[in-house]
Amino acid sequence: MKTIALYLSLLVSSFVYAGHHEDGEVSKNIATAKAGYDAFNSGDMEAWRAVQAENAIWTIQVGLPYTGTYIGPAAVEAGIFAPIGKMWPEFHVDPIGFYESGDTVFVHVHMTAEGLDTESIHMIKIKDGKYVAFQPFDDSAAMLEAAKP
Repeated sequence: MKTIALYLSLLVSSFVYAGHHEDGEVSKNIATAKAGYDAFNSGDMEAWRAVQAENAIWTIQVGLPYTGTYIGPAAVEAGIFAPIGKMWPEFHVDPIGFYESGDTVFVHVHMTAEGLDTESIHMIKIKDGKYVAFQPFDDSAAMLEAAKP
């Protein structure tokens, strides 16, 4: 019985401390995810490209005019960022929280633009300090309603 109790306490303690960081400390994956948002929001595309893998896969789900799969930073800038800039003037993505599970970081974001105020979840897979995959789960109905022609 003591062996079972010891085993259970060790098992529970491993779940309690899994992914735990001291106050103010963030993992490398979360730091990488945050760097991408900081660069995008400041308009520093060179810094944004620096955290993107050369063959990063960005997948935009059905419902937005730029739905599809984009491979590499240049394809993302041309196929996703260019339409976003035209459709939603003053588009801004403010991270609310970062949540990590293995090599995946989920980011709860607040997105605003002229006529747009919505929240979303973005999923980022990170490897060796770079985004290797990105997929947003956006409120496409709210985004399309606020889009400029």
